[in-house]
Order: sequence, then C-alpha cells, then structure tokens
Amino acid sequence: MSTLQDPLTGIAPLYLIAVAFLTAALGLVIRSNKFFKVFAIVNTAIVFAISAYIMHKVVDEGIQLYFFGGYPAPLGIAYEIDNLNALLGLLATSIMLLSGIYSAWYMNFPRTYLYYTLFLTLLAGSLGCLYTGDYFNFFVMLEVLSLSSYSLVAYFRDSPRSIEAAIRFAFTGIISSSFYLLSAFVAYASFGTLTMADIALKARDLNAVTQFSGGVVGNVAIASAMMIALASWTWTFKAAIFPNYFWLPDAVPEAPTPISAVFVGVIDLIGVYGAIRMFYTFFGQGSIALQFRSYTLEILQILGAISVFIGVFLLLLQEDVKKFIAYSTISHLGLIFMALSLDSGEGISAAILHTISNSFAESLLFYSAGIAIVAVGRSINTLGVLRKYRVALTGIIIAMLNLIGVPPLLGFWSKYLIFKAFLDAGKIYGVVILVLATGISAIGYFKMLFSTLKPVEKIREDPRLRNSMLADITIALCVVILIAIGALYMLSPSTRKFINEIGYNIIEGYKAYYAFLSSGS
Repeated sequence: MSTLQDPLTGIAPLYLIAVAFLTAALGLVIRSNKFFKVFAIVNTAIVFAISAYIMHKVVDEGIQLYFFGGYPAPLGIAYEIDNLNALLGLLATSIMLLSGIYSAWYMNFPRTYLYYTLFLTLLAGSLGCLYTGDYFNFFVMLEVLSLSSYSLVAYFRDSPRSIEAAIRFAFTGIISSSFYLLSAFVAYASFGTLTMADIALKARDLNAVTQFSGGVVGNVAIASAMMIALASWTWTFKAAIFPNYFWLPDAVPEAPTPISAVFVGVIDLIGVYGAIRMFYTFFGQGSIALQFRSYTLEILQILGAISVFIGVFLLLLQEDVKKFIAYSTISHLGLIFMALSLDSGEGISAAILHTISNSFAESLLFYSAGIAIVAVGRSINTLGVLRKYRVALTGIIIAMLNLIGVPPLLGFWSKYLIFKAFLDAGKIYGVVILVLATGISAIGYFKMLFSTLKPVEKIREDPRLRNSMLADITIALCVVILIAIGALYMLSPSTRKFINEIGYNIIEGYKAYYAFLSSGS
C-alpha cells in the first residue's frame, strides 16, 4: 500500500466536474461547435492519462489512498483504489475517450456545449463511483452519473420517444438509487461509519473500534442483510439484470449513438463493480452476513441466467439495430453476474475479463452501426450500406466474432474463463447455459452479419457522410484494442497472471483494503 498520497489519485472526478461547469459557462459566449469537440476530447484524454497513471501506480505500489481535505478516514471522504477499480477506471475512461472522438463526428447539431457538459459530468460520476472509498459518496457520484445519463437520453428533445424513454428511465432510476440511499442509512446507523474499509473491518470483527467512528450498534447481522438486499436492487438495475433490465432496450436506442456506446460500455459496469465490492470486500470471507450473502448470490445467479435467455431470445426478434445491441448486452451481463455469483476467485476474474470484452465489443457495434444509422436509419435490414464504409463493416464483423467467442479474440478467452469457473465449481448447468446462449445468440449475430450483404441504394443526404474519418478512427482504435487485449492475454503470462489473480486478490485481500484504518491514518 502506498504510504504517500498522490494528488492525482483524487483529482480526476473533481477535475471533470470543474471542466463540465466551465463547458457550460463557455457555451454562453462561444458558439463554435468545433471548439467544444476539441475541448472535450482533450480533457477526456487528460483524464484517461490520469487513470492509466493510477493503474500503473497500483500495479507497482499497491493500493492507492487519497484523503480529501487532509481529513483521515473514516472522519473524511477517502478514495481507495486497488487493482479492481483501477482496471475498471481505465476501461471507463478508454470507452469515454473513444466516444468523445466519435462524438466529434456524430454531434453535428446545435448546442453541442450542453451535450459535452453532460458527457463530462457522466464520466465524472462514473470515476467517482469507481474510485471512492466512501459508501455515501458513492451515492452522490451515482446521482451525478444518473442525472447526466437521464438528460442525455432526452438530448433529442424534439423526439417524443426520447422524452418518454428518459422519463421512464429517470423514474425507475430514482427508485433504484433510493434503495441504495436507504442502505447507506442502515450502514451508518449500525456500523457508525460510511467508510467502505471501516464497514469491511467491522463486518468481520464486531469488537473493532476505529478512530472517529467507534463500534457497531444493534443487530449487525440484520443490518448487513438489509444493506445487501437494498443495494442489490441498485446493482441489478445499473447492470440491467432481470427484473431490472427493461430500461436498457428502452433508453439506449433513444440516446445519441456515442452515448449508447457509453451506456453499454461504462454505465453497466458500475453495477458489476458495486456487486463485486458488496459481496467480496464488505461482506466476504469471515463477515457476519455470510449466510444471507450466500442466499443472495444464489438468487443473483438465477437472475443472471434468466437475463441471459431474455437477451438471446429477444435479440433474435429485433429489427432495430440499437435494440438488438441492447438485448445482446443484457445477455452478456447475465453471464457476468452468473460468474461473479460463483463465490470464487476464478468466477470474479472471469466476470471482470468478460466485462472488459463486452464493453469494447458492444461499444464497437454501436460505433460501426452508427454510420449506417446516419446513412439510412436503424433497421438491421439496411446495414448493407456499410459495404461502402469498409472500416465500419470490419468493426461489425470483429465485434460479432468477439461476442460469439471466436479465438483468438478476447471474447473467446473471457468465455473460456467463465466455462472453467463453472466447471471447477461443479456447476454443470452454468456450462450448459453458456453453450446454449452462445449458440442461440450466434444465430442473431450471423443474421446481422448477413444483412450487411444486402445492397442499399438510397442513402440520406447528410454532411457527416462526406467525411467519416473520425468515426473510422474510433472504430479502428476499438478494433485494435479488442484484438490487442486478446493477443496480450494469449501471449503474455504476466497479463494472464494479473487477470487470473485479480479475483483471488479481491476475495483474500480484504485485509489490505482496510489496513490503513489500524494505523489511524
């Protein structure tokens, strides 16, 4: 664990919020859309570089800490970054940077400063959720993320469908966030703290007394069960797991295409991260809530399996390419939740690798299909227009093959890890579900691929189609990243070791997560 605080560890979300406010203010005096496009890309690239730096520091030095205002946890808010949230933070900023570049091509509309204000705010909320070590601060950043995402769904305010989808999304999202807020109230009332590390310590040692927070109060077992139950609703909503999946195919198609990619590549992973942190850091090995936690993990595995089949069967019925990708995402998120519910290091590692694979692949589908959407619309049957846009066509093909799990792409290795995790856990039904889901979804993916063979003659007159270079760059970068990570996992023993061990580190490394409390830091 790093003993010296690095200001860069805590700066990214605050920097982004400041830049978002600056963007809104500059919009009052600057009318150039090009300025805001460049401004957003530059600032997103800066935050990507910061997240890469943090990842490097975590790998080299261990857990990174940052205490805001100099107040030690649990008195003040702390950021605590380990391998898990450092990796997912790098993933989130990667997708956001790609979407920022793509937005520079796609957003040929008035008032782009409003779009980029919300875009940067969404990234701030995402990183805040991932990096924070404070249970209530997670709620605050979750609201920052949620409010910006509701607004982005409604960005095309002249479209009744966008407004309706945003209202439904916001209504259900507020209910979901309220459950998490209730769990925070329970945490503070019972544990006397909102610092995540402090909760993790006291959930395992009821006699623990930490500086500034004291000891536990009341029936901690019941309080822990309530926290798990309430927060699980939030995690399943954010990750679009049954029965909370309905918002994704409703909201994602109505958002601007680069934001659709952000939904499936960034927002969904917040639910995955929250679930891993809840079940393995807070209430993992040796915690008082083990029995209720085990029941909940079994329920989540069932809900994940239902989500898998909802996704694969409903994607077969879709004619709208955006809805197709949304249901594809639901099926893969179901697999991820099945893997992380195995209560094993292998399962967590598989879930994390598949999260990375799915985030890039589904985002790549949106980037590639986005060109066809601009040219002819959202019908799958008009994807043949991509024959004129070879980079986008290549992106569609690579993304589909990755989602099916064709070697040596990353999707093959992540599915292999899921397969192995189920097998080692003796869960043969999980192997069967994985194989069936892959086979059924492959029918839909190949249907989509074959639709690119149909010629399309009538193309809209849209100025964006005269120069799709930025869209092509985004797609090419995403393809290279997807192939490179797959090759790295296959050829680099150190990469395999890092991914394969990250799950075990989450399960067994909870002591390192709360070690700084014992020193009174």
